[in-house]
Amino acid sequence: MSLDAALDRVTVRDDAGRAVLERVTLSVVRGEAIALCGHNGGGKTTVLRLLAAMSQPTLGRVVVGGRDLSRLSYKELREHRTRVGLVFEAGGLWANRSVRDNIALPLRYHAGRVPDLDLRVRSLAEELDVVDELDLPSHRVNASVRKRALVARALALDPALLLCDEPQLGLVATEARRVARAIERRRKERGMTVVYADHDGLLDPYVVTRMVYFENGHVFDRPSALPPPDRPSFVGVLPQALGGAHVLGGGA
Repeated sequence: MSLDAALDRVTVRDDAGRAVLERVTLSVVRGEAIALCGHNGGGKTTVLRLLAAMSQPTLGRVVVGGRDLSRLSYKELREHRTRVGLVFEAGGLWANRSVRDNIALPLRYHAGRVPDLDLRVRSLAEELDVVDELDLPSHRVNASVRKRALVARALALDPALLLCDEPQLGLVATEARRVARAIERRRKERGMTVVYADHDGLLDPYVVTRMVYFENGHVFDRPSALPPPDRPSFVGVLPQALGGAHVLGGGA
């Protein structure tokens, strides 16, 4: 299952009246992996929040799966959120809950009684390599484990649309490859649509099908093989290109 998505002449203004997005039109094709690239403040995270129905545009329409999100009822919004996985750049876990409880949260909240819940949580934990930390409170694990637990939680409901804000930030190369494999496997096998926000050029260009670039609230197309001239080259995390403990950004 997958979802397409579109922003139709969307403008978003902050409380001071500044345009965070200015008449942006963007289409996301069902089953693709698109990277929203650019400097901080360009509007990329705002796009993720719009697609997740966490905020509304000032003007224009946000359409996901053929439905205008501004017209959904409370029940329909809740259904929409069960079909969307969200990986935050930082935070997002309940600090006083275990890693296990955090991964299980969407299953308990949205899926009701899940007979094999423990098995499903453990399977996700094994895939993202956080099994040893399952019973630790999330505030006692390092940033890398927290990020991978966020990815596991976002994948728990087998979302049709996955929204990722810097999923590889703070991960060493082996961890970043593990995250990339988990996401890409679901995209190829199940048709999951993926939208990445990439602020720092850390995202492997080989796991995306298309890149667009945000600058001052506007969106631009560029050749997918080339980074924009004012940004560093993509690091990439292909197994044959990397090894050891190469850090892709952030820290524990």
